[in-house]
Amino acid sequence: MKPPSWAYFVFRLNWLAGLLLWLLLGSVQAAVPAVIHINGAEFIISDSATLPMASAGWTPIALPHHHLKPTTRELVGYWYKAGFITDQATQPQWVLFEQIISGGEVYVNGVMIGEIPSSNEQLQVRWYLPQLWMIPPAVLHVGQNEIEVKFAIRDPFTSFGAITIGPEKIQRGMFDQLIFWEDTTADISAALCLIAGILILIIWVRRPQETIYGLFGLCVVFWGVRTYLLRTPVISTDILLWWRLGYYFATAGFVVFISLFMLSFCQRPQPWYSRFLISYWLIGSGVFMVFGMSSRHFIEAYWLTGFVPLNLYAITHLMVYAARQRTHNALAMGLAVMFALGLTVHDLAVQENWVSWPEIYLMHLGIPAFLLVMIGILLDRFLDSLALVENINEQLELRVNKKESQLRQSYVQLSKLERAHAATEERERIIQDMHDGVGSQLLTTLMLAQSSELPQQTMVTLLQECLDDMRLVIDSTSPANRDLLPVLGNFRFRMESRFRALGIGFEWRNQAIPEALELEPDVGLQVLRIVQEALANTLKHAQAKNVLVELRFCPQSLCIRIVDDGIGFEEATKPKGRGVNNMRLRAQKIGAVIQFKQLLPGTEVCLDLAL
Repeated sequence: MKPPSWAYFVFRLNWLAGLLLWLLLGSVQAAVPAVIHINGAEFIISDSATLPMASAGWTPIALPHHHLKPTTRELVGYWYKAGFITDQATQPQWVLFEQIISGGEVYVNGVMIGEIPSSNEQLQVRWYLPQLWMIPPAVLHVGQNEIEVKFAIRDPFTSFGAITIGPEKIQRGMFDQLIFWEDTTADISAALCLIAGILILIIWVRRPQETIYGLFGLCVVFWGVRTYLLRTPVISTDILLWWRLGYYFATAGFVVFISLFMLSFCQRPQPWYSRFLISYWLIGSGVFMVFGMSSRHFIEAYWLTGFVPLNLYAITHLMVYAARQRTHNALAMGLAVMFALGLTVHDLAVQENWVSWPEIYLMHLGIPAFLLVMIGILLDRFLDSLALVENINEQLELRVNKKESQLRQSYVQLSKLERAHAATEERERIIQDMHDGVGSQLLTTLMLAQSSELPQQTMVTLLQECLDDMRLVIDSTSPANRDLLPVLGNFRFRMESRFRALGIGFEWRNQAIPEALELEPDVGLQVLRIVQEALANTLKHAQAKNVLVELRFCPQSLCIRIVDDGIGFEEATKPKGRGVNNMRLRAQKIGAVIQFKQLLPGTEVCLDLAL
């Protein structure tokens, strides 16, 4: 006989946890002495800023109370009031609202004791939290007192829970427990769903053939998103439509993928059912997107309710499968689904006001238990898959060894191709360097020769500089010399004398430059060539009177700016020559960013290199 699976043990653990929770809540309810319970009140629909008069038409009701608001307007104001008798007028009393979903202002004997934001023209409010306020002794009277609450709602119906008044210690304990079960557990449930869903989707991405993992992961993620959206208390009316669309889309998406998951678990995939379910989901979401909030009643009363028979179809297949298989996994899955379905029906009945229960939602308590059962089942499947993979790996190992020899031969051929490619790139680099370096130098020399009659010694000096520039290429590409600063210093000296010989002011600024700036030889050469090409373009096109070269060093970057006050050059914005294109290619090659800006007057070239 096969031992019980992980899913079976998880289901038993959830069952024991539920029993413990029931006993705990029972003991809490039994240990609440000295507390005034207010289970009856009066209400009136009114936008009045002050408490309406007794003759205004108050309606007696029992608490908790649900009421469908009038459909004549979007935002409707409500007043609730209830009386209570106390002999504790000298000690502070604390009022606990088990549920005040719409927020509002709370008064005792006409004096405000607390306020929580309520719906208005800018906000949609829905608080799934209890509220606790202190009643100052000066407000209380010995004997008859009255508590009043004012709020406004935008939802189709309002919900107002029971009220208790008593000492702080007792009220605080009840408040903390309500906070835990109605808020903290929901946050934990949403976080668990999102984390578990993402992890399972990662497994599915790694094993896409396991469709059941993908379906389960998606349904868990959708439930986590749905819980997060539902528990968001304050929504701006500017995004209310999109928020509600997201809530409907996530809620329906959960139902779709949990139904497809159950059919996949039963090994009964039905393409027609899948297509219909997904189409029903997307069409309904599209209807709400087109018609907006005016279609909310249709969406909630008919479209969401229409998922119930579709989901029951999948549940029926699951129960039949569990009855036939009679395995621990199948039994645990069936019971978990029925448990979650019961909580779903409860939440739907409360949301649609089918029953007069407090508006407390329980699905977030059932989903984690359901998820634990499904995780146990998927873990069993995963372990079985691992065993199968181990057997397959043994066979694959033999094939891999055979392929290794073929890869070695391919590697030898690839190495030959890489060497040929490297030689080609080297030739292209040399051509580019000759254009940007020696070519630019010779062009400058030619311009000087044409501008005036130069002595022989000056011409010799300029030609010597061409040779120095070639030496610069050799130095900057030498693996033994990785410091760019000496190379830049030599470059600055040559360019400064050259510009001043032409009557152009030349300024070089260094900001926060370190003692050494080590770069890869090819990177340093590319940086130098870009600066050289920019200055050459200034000589050829700018007709500038002054040039500024600025180097700024940061721990993570090096920025070089070349700014002139000339007329600019069109190539900066509409490159036609090879020089500007070369600068862009060089910057791209070393992962730098180069920008050309037209100034009034002049041009700016900015190079940013990440270190």
